[in-house]
Amino acid sequence: MRLLDFLGKPAAYLLTSDPFRRWNFERSVDDYLPEKTINYEASQKGFSFTCDSDEAIRTIFVESDDIDKSLIDIPFSTKRRAVQNMLGIPSKGGKPRSDPILGEYGAWDRYDHERQSIHIEYEPHMDRIRRVTLMRADVAP
Repeated sequence: MRLLDFLGKPAAYLLTSDPFRRWNFERSVDDYLPEKTINYEASQKGFSFTCDSDEAIRTIFVESDDIDKSLIDIPFSTKRRAVQNMLGIPSKGGKPRSDPILGEYGAWDRYDHERQSIHIEYEPHMDRIRRVTLMRADVAP
């Protein structure tokens, strides 16, 4: 199973699957927002995901190469041009920028598909991946 396949599935499905069942996840709930969000984070692995109030996975965040290559096959050392060669022309993209409060952000590309979106953020001063975000199509901004 690939990471994209977990989108829309119950959190319990991911949490009981390999390799995740061996990871330590911290669960938190954002119930002060208009829509309740449930978060799971395995900080030591650079991996987290968010769910709807019914615990269906809506977004997965990967911030480390410390994950089974059968789940996500783009190494974080991959350069932006190589990602674009693999995935094609992005649906949207952006240049690096600096926010006075949040700091520096690298360039980014987003690939929208019928059921999901893949957002790839690159390091601000290096041509390599910083974070991969997988989202259900209905939650992509």
